[in-house]
Amino acid sequence: MSRTRGQAAPLFRRLPHGPSGMGREEVARNQRARLYAAMIESVAEHGYERTTVARVIALAGVSRRAFYEQFSSKEDCFLATYDIVVARARKQVIDAWQHERGWANRMHAACRALLDHAAQSPKGARLVLVDSLGIGPRARERMQLAGFTFERMLGDILHLAPDGVEVPPLATRAIVGGVRHVAFLRMLDHRERELLLITDEVLDWIDAYRSPAASRLAPVAPAPVPHRPPVPAAFLIGEDKRARALGSVVHLTLDEGYASLTDPQIAEFAGITTEAFHRQFASKEACYLAVLDEIVGEAREAVGRSIEHAGSWPEAVHRAMAELVGYLVTHEALLRIAFVDVFEVGPAMIARMTRAIEAVTDLLAAEGPRPLRGPAIASEAVTGAVWGIISGHVSGGRLARLPALVDHLTFIVLAPYLGPRPAVKAINRLRRARGTP
Repeated sequence: MSRTRGQAAPLFRRLPHGPSGMGREEVARNQRARLYAAMIESVAEHGYERTTVARVIALAGVSRRAFYEQFSSKEDCFLATYDIVVARARKQVIDAWQHERGWANRMHAACRALLDHAAQSPKGARLVLVDSLGIGPRARERMQLAGFTFERMLGDILHLAPDGVEVPPLATRAIVGGVRHVAFLRMLDHRERELLLITDEVLDWIDAYRSPAASRLAPVAPAPVPHRPPVPAAFLIGEDKRARALGSVVHLTLDEGYASLTDPQIAEFAGITTEAFHRQFASKEACYLAVLDEIVGEAREAVGRSIEHAGSWPEAVHRAMAELVGYLVTHEALLRIAFVDVFEVGPAMIARMTRAIEAVTDLLAAEGPRPLRGPAIASEAVTGAVWGIISGHVSGGRLARLPALVDHLTFIVLAPYLGPRPAVKAINRLRRARGTP
C-alpha cells in the first residue's frame, strides 16, 4: 500500500458526495464491505494492537462518522470482520460440496476448498486463526462459535457417508481442532502455501477416526466421576519472591481478571516492592507467561513419570492421557489461567496457547511409531485435537467430566499412529487388564 504524508492510501475510491443512485442501505453495505477489507489489510500489516480506527477509515475511504454509524469501536469492527471471514470460508466449503457428486469426491472438494481458501486468502485466514488470539474474551467466544459452526457442518457431512460409519463421540470436535491447529501453525509461520498441498494428508488423518472399530470403544460416562481434591501447584508453594509474585498474579487474575492488573498491584499482593517484582519479571505479562511455563513444566513432568514403566506404547499413551487429565482436574484453579484468561494476555500468548498439550504429544511422539494415517500432519493435528476437547470442557465448565474421556482421548492419539482397529483393540485390552468393564 502507498502512503501519502504518513497516512494510509485508500484501498477504494470514495463514494461520490450527494445523490449517487444508491439507497441508504446499499451505501451502508458498501461502507461495511470497505471497512471489513480495510480491517483485514491493516491487521495483516500492523497487527491488531497497532491498528487504529483512523487507519481503518483511511484505508476504507469512509468518514469517521460513517465508521461509527456501523460499529461502536475498533474491536466491534474486528469481530464483525472475523464473522465475515468465517462465513466466507463456510460458504466455500458448502459450494465445493454442492458442485461435486459422490460422497468421497464431495468430502475431498470441501476439505480442499477450506485449505485452498486459507492459502489463497491468507490475510483473512490469519486474522481469524492468529490475530484474534490475545484480544480478549469476546474474540475467544468468536473462536468457540466458529468451532461449533464447523463441528456441526462436519457432523452433517460425516453422517451422509454411504457406508453408514459413524465417528465416535468427540471426534468432530477433535477433527475441527486438529485441522485448525494445522492451519494455525502454517499461518503463524507464514507457510500458508503448504496448505495447498496437504488435502490428502488431512483427509487420511480424518479417516483414522471414521471406522466401524470405533463403535467398540466404551461409551462416554454420562455422569462425572467422583470428585478429586485439589492439589497445590509446586511452583506456588515456595516463599521466595519469585514464587510469591507468581502466586500473586494467579490469585489476582482469578479474582479480578488479568486485564485490570498492574505491576504495583501484583507486587503489593505478593508483599514485595514494585522494584523487587521487576527484578524477577519485566512486567505482569512476563509473570503471567512464567506461570504458563510452570504449568506446562509440571504437567510434562507428571506425564513423564507416569509413562516410565509402561509396557507398551499404547499403554504409555493411555497413562499419559490419564495423568494429564488428573493433573488438570486437581489443579482446577490453574485451568482458567491456562485455557481462558490466557486470551487476554496479548500476542505473546500465541506461541504458548497449546504448549501444555504439545509438551505431552511431543513426548509421546518421540517414543512412538511413525503415523500410519496422515503422517505429515498427524502429530500437530493430534495436538490440536486434544487441545480442542480439553479446552472445550474447561471453558464450558465440564472439567469434572474429563476423567471419563481418557479412553476416547487415547483413541484420538492412537488411531492415526496404529490405525483405528489396532487402537481400539489396545484400549480394550488395557481396560480388561485394569478390570474396567
